[in-house]
Amino acid sequence: MIDSTHSRLQQHPLDALQRFLLARLHDTPSVRTLVIAFSAGPDSLALLLAAAQIAPAMGYRLRALHVHHGLHPDADLWAAKAIEQAAAVNVPCTVLSVTVAAQANIEAAARQARYDALAQAMLSDEALVLAHHQDDQAETVLLRLMRGAGLNGLKAMEPTSEWILPSGHRLAKWRPWLALPRQAIEQWFEEAKVGLQRAKLSLPITTFCPVQDPANSDARYARTLLRSQVLPLLEGRWPEAKTLLARSAEQLAQQSHSLSTLADYWLSIHARRDHLLASTLTTLDAASLQAVISRWLQQQACSPLPAAYWPRVQTELLASRADANPMLHWSNVSLRRYRDGLYLVKDAELIQAVPEIAWVNPQEPLAWAGQIWLPPILPSEHPLWQQAWRIAPRRGGERWRPAGRYHHVLLKHWCQEQAIPPWQRQALWCLWAGDIIVKVGLTNGLSWSSTTLSDL
Repeated sequence: MIDSTHSRLQQHPLDALQRFLLARLHDTPSVRTLVIAFSAGPDSLALLLAAAQIAPAMGYRLRALHVHHGLHPDADLWAAKAIEQAAAVNVPCTVLSVTVAAQANIEAAARQARYDALAQAMLSDEALVLAHHQDDQAETVLLRLMRGAGLNGLKAMEPTSEWILPSGHRLAKWRPWLALPRQAIEQWFEEAKVGLQRAKLSLPITTFCPVQDPANSDARYARTLLRSQVLPLLEGRWPEAKTLLARSAEQLAQQSHSLSTLADYWLSIHARRDHLLASTLTTLDAASLQAVISRWLQQQACSPLPAAYWPRVQTELLASRADANPMLHWSNVSLRRYRDGLYLVKDAELIQAVPEIAWVNPQEPLAWAGQIWLPPILPSEHPLWQQAWRIAPRRGGERWRPAGRYHHVLLKHWCQEQAIPPWQRQALWCLWAGDIIVKVGLTNGLSWSSTTLSDL
């Protein structure tokens, strides 16, 4: 359930963090290590100092991860500063170096590279803890409004969420200060910094001075523009603008959660093993359709469908002819329509045909591609035993006689009868005895299957 953060707003960062972690001890006892996403900037440094005071006494281990983007001349100095600051409060810090390709939206590219690096460095019993606060939430809501986001986008960030990795593994992502205004954090941080510096007299006076990224004051970046110009203008008219924007995000998150629950129920009734029925999806209104498909994608550990794609789901996928085979592709995954089915196909599961291989002695087991085993299928007296045996990928135009039939059919037509989607047919293999197809096999998407679909 979504935390009712705004109804019980904690203005003191230490209190807020302690209450948050106490709740997590009950909800997610498997998490024993807190990983601080540590830029060495003011917000993440404040979070590191607060966590170092509270977390160990609650039984949590602590470590920090600093992502080195290499985009600024001082990036090496920032990384060194992060290690120094973490060491001052006895927290190990690891620097993760990433390469960000030059592109128009360098901000988004850097963010994606950062999260990819953090994901690769995380373990299953860890939670990534981020220093996002109420001001960040307000900025995020405005940004997504300007991008035309729907419900799932406008709920913005949540205090707790699951981080679904490309591998399918799920990691916890926590934002304990999402209900706190930046001002409250800054005020506490200044007091804490002075106290720590006095307690650790041997440290340089600059140890707890945060890194200042010039990008945070560069109005060329959308978030900086909102922070420096748009939000102050809104607050001049509505002093509680940030709080109200954050509250709206929380309410939308609650509605999104309710829709997800309803979508789970719908999917439990209507979803098939590997697809959804287009005929049932067309009975849903636009909001329900988006909720169902979004939840289905989430269950399959896929990234969300881009906002601009949702109209195309209805116009290109659901409203298409049954024989059109349309497709929407994004982030190494695609939605594909085949007949009445809507399929989710991951790029990694698309199997290419393997090279042809001879079966010298069909009385001996054959291992093909190191993964598929075909047992001996014929006694030595069978006339086909004298033929040249081979396994070959489907080329097109093959004819064969499936079991129980008296006439040959095109393999293409047989695939249509069996409702094998077009993107799977390239992975079909045929077992030939001379010019006769004896068996047809199909891969399972990840490894070769020895399951025989039909016999001669």
